Amino acid sequence: MELADNFVQFSVTLLGFCLSGMRYLKGRKQAYFLLTCFYGCFALGSLYWTLYLWVASVIFLSILQYSLSSAEERGFVCRRARIAFLIGVPLCIFYCTFGDVLSNLLWCGMMIAVSYHAIRGLTYARTQTGAARQLRYFHIGVLCYVAAEYILWTSGCFRQGDSAFFLYYGFDVLLTGCIFALLPATGRAVQA
Repeated sequence: MELADNFVQFSVTLLGFCLSGMRYLKGRKQAYFLLTCFYGCFALGSLYWTLYLWVASVIFLSILQYSLSSAEERGFVCRRARIAFLIGVPLCIFYCTFGDVLSNLLWCGMMIAVSYHAIRGLTYARTQTGAARQLRYFHIGVLCYVAAEYILWTSGCFRQGDSAFFLYYGFDVLLTGCIFALLPATGRAVQA
């Protein structure tokens, strides 16, 4: 069952890689190049099940966040973004009781950073008008991705067996959908 789930996730991320790669080749926009790198690394991570490649995919996502944000947005002070720590730190402690401490610290640290920047960016985008407001869709997409990752990891802590009815697989499909949704969300942000 997990093999089929990984194949679907690989296929979706490969499709995202191809579509965002074509958009990059068509318009030469840096955002599509970074999104292509995100999809490519995630697809390779799904294919080879290698932690280091998935880490690289989140690094590209973080660089994409940075490249889409303005200097004004990066300097925007947002107390709401602290929610990323309030959710991420307890989950990290929880995950460390179920697995490798170092990899959990690394993954949760990256998810906290990505979600912090997404919350800040979403809050900033809501204060903007016109095209700059379109970035909110990208930030919402990133937050959906982070939430789906957290839900998947949490359900994996309680995983028993490989039943098709186990929620883990449903959450993995949700994660795959969130990953693919980053393509249209980035498209709206690039058009802004």
